[in-house]
Amino acid sequence: MKISQKGIDLIKEYEGCSLTSYQDAVGVWTISYGITSADKSVTGTTIKKGMKISQATADKWLVECLDKIYAPKVMKYNDIYHWNQNQFDALMSFCYNIGSIDQLTDNGTRSIKTIAEKILAYNKAGGKVLKGLVRRREAEHKLFCKPTKNPYPGKFPALPKRGYFKYGDGIYSNMSYQTDIKRVQKIVNWVMDFNLSTDGKYGEKTDKAVTKMQQRFGLSVNGCFGNKCLKVAKDYRK
Repeated sequence: MKISQKGIDLIKEYEGCSLTSYQDAVGVWTISYGITSADKSVTGTTIKKGMKISQATADKWLVECLDKIYAPKVMKYNDIYHWNQNQFDALMSFCYNIGSIDQLTDNGTRSIKTIAEKILAYNKAGGKVLKGLVRRREAEHKLFCKPTKNPYPGKFPALPKRGYFKYGDGIYSNMSYQTDIKRVQKIVNWVMDFNLSTDGKYGEKTDKAVTKMQQRFGLSVNGCFGNKCLKVAKDYRK
C-alpha cells in the first residue's frame, strides 16, 4: 500500500516544514518535515548547520521517507489486519511521529478496536501531555475509524437468514442455503475490502477470509461465520 494525499496532508499539518536546517529539542539537525541524518539512506545527505532546500525537495524527501522507511513498518502487520486506506494513512502519520507501530499493536496481538482506542494514549512527551500531540492523535484516531468506500455503496449487503456457517457448507446444499452463503461472502467483502468470489460455497478461501475477519476484530478464530461475526458486520455498517 501507498499513503494517500489525505495521509500526507495530515502529516504535513502536524509536522510543519522548515526549508532551513535547525536543531531540534535534543540538538539534532533537522530540515523539511522532520528529516534528519538518520534518513540519509533516502536523502543521501547529512543534515547540517546552514543547510537550505527547496519546497520541492522537502516534499520529495517526505514522500520517499514515507514509502521506503515507514510504509514497511505499517505493512509488517497487514497480513493480520488487512488495513484499509484510512487505517493505513492514520498509522503512517502515527508511525512517522512515533517511529513504529509495534507497541501500538502489541506486536499484532491487539484487535482493530483496541488499536483505535490506544492511538489516543500517545499524547505525551517527557511525561507531559502536549496539546499538539492530543490534536494529532485525535485526528489520526478519527481517520483510522472512518470507513472507506465499500464495494456496495449506499447499501449494506442483505443479511443471511441462518446464523452459522462453516467450511464445506454450500457444496451439496440447497439453493436457499447457498444464497445465504453468498450473502456471508458479500458481507466479508464489505467489511474487509476483499474481493472474495460470491459463489455460495463455503470453501477454503471463504474460510480463510472469515478467519482474517475474526483476527482483525479480536474474535475467537475458527473460520466459522456465526453471530459474533454478524454483530461485527452490523456494527460496522452503522
